[in-house]
Amino acid sequence: MSDRRQPVDIAETDQIGLSGSGRAVSIAAWALSAFVIAAGIVALVLTGKKVFIVFIVLGILTPLNVLMYDTFVLKPKIAKLKRERAEQRAADDAAKETDQ
Repeated sequence: MSDRRQPVDIAETDQIGLSGSGRAVSIAAWALSAFVIAAGIVALVLTGKKVFIVFIVLGILTPLNVLMYDTFVLKPKIAKLKRERAEQRAADDAAKETDQ
């Protein structure tokens, strides 16, 4: 018995390739980022210490990184996989027709 996860069927993903659990993780990351930004603003206002600007900056950079990864890495990868699977299905269908 193997602990490896089965690959996600691409048909069950959204347009950027996230499955249900991937979307949940993405939402949690956005929520955490919003919390860090809010905590940084509150701490900056209450204490006046400039070090809390780091919280705000990191809270802003994190979702920007996620957006860039989704756009430049994940979308092309999923598009390539979908194209390869469509080509494979077309080849399989053509092979079945010639066998008949």
